[in-house]
This record gives sequence, structure tokens and C-alpha cells, in this order.
Amino acid sequence: MNIAVTPPKGPTHAPIGATGASMFSMRGAPLLSDGASFDGLAAAENLWLSLKVYSSGGENAFHAHTVEDHAFVVMQGRGTFHFPDGTTQTVTQFEGIMLPKNVYYRFEADPTTNLVLLRIGAMQRTTEGAGDLSNKGFPAELKGKTLDLDGSLKDGRAPKAGTPSRPIVPIPGRFFAVD
Repeated sequence: MNIAVTPPKGPTHAPIGATGASMFSMRGAPLLSDGASFDGLAAAENLWLSLKVYSSGGENAFHAHTVEDHAFVVMQGRGTFHFPDGTTQTVTQFEGIMLPKNVYYRFEADPTTNLVLLRIGAMQRTTEGAGDLSNKGFPAELKGKTLDLDGSLKDGRAPKAGTPSRPIVPIPGRFFAVD
């Protein structure tokens, strides 16, 4: 007997009536054999949420967000955050790290399992409303506001960026947070 299995649709978000509230889900995000994914979940005027999945590696170049405070909560896996002064902090499932604007950091995933991160970003916006979002779910006005340690603009597609510069390769039939 063949049973058709419909794979989960990945991260979703939807408005709730006219309240301005949004429901979002991380269920069904594909796990990866290579690369990293970055999906917007929900956004308000000064706050936005994304889901990031790393097959291995991480964001391997030191960088800082010059106008955005943000935090990562580990939903699966283990990430080690590195700082220019040589300190490190390992963050495991259901733990997080908060990074105020202008803090330089990089991180790497433990290679034994995918690193799944809930990313929370916030800033005092110069535009009103939650519109004008990038395809990653954060305000378009953040573009060009992330710097590498040498002061140059960060390019997430550059090889020094690490895993995000590689193509995304989902693991067939493997998803995060499926009931």
C-alpha cells in the first residue's frame, strides 16, 4: 500500500483578523544537508522574527548590526558564538543570546545536527508600519547597516560569510518541529 505524505509547508505567518496580531509557525522548516535558510516569520513596526537553519558551519566572519538589536534562541542544535576579544559562549536548545547593536560576533553550529535559530530583531524605525520588508522578513531600511570587522559592508553571499554563501540543500523528508 502506498500512502502519500504531504511534506510540511515550512515556516508560516498569517494576520489575525483586524487586530494587527500575527500567528506564525516554525513547524515544517526543512532540515538541511548543506547551506543555510533564513525565513521571515512575523513583523511589527519595531520588531521582527525569523527562522534560520544551518546545516553546519555558521556565520564565520565577524560582523555587527549598526542599528539593530537582536537575539537568537536555539530551538535545535548547539551554536558557539565568538567575539573579537577571544571570548566564546555556547548556546544550546532553549537557550539564547542577546546582541545589542554594534556588538561584533560570529557563530558556528555543532556539526552533529542542524542548528535551528529563532532570530528576534528590533530597532527604532525611521518609517512607520510593518510594511516595506525584505524577502527575509526584516525592514528593508536595514540593508547596508551591517559591517564586517574591517568596517566594510557585510555581504552574506561572500565565501568568508560561511554557510549562508552556499546553496541550500534540504534533506528529503526531514523537517523541524513536525507533530
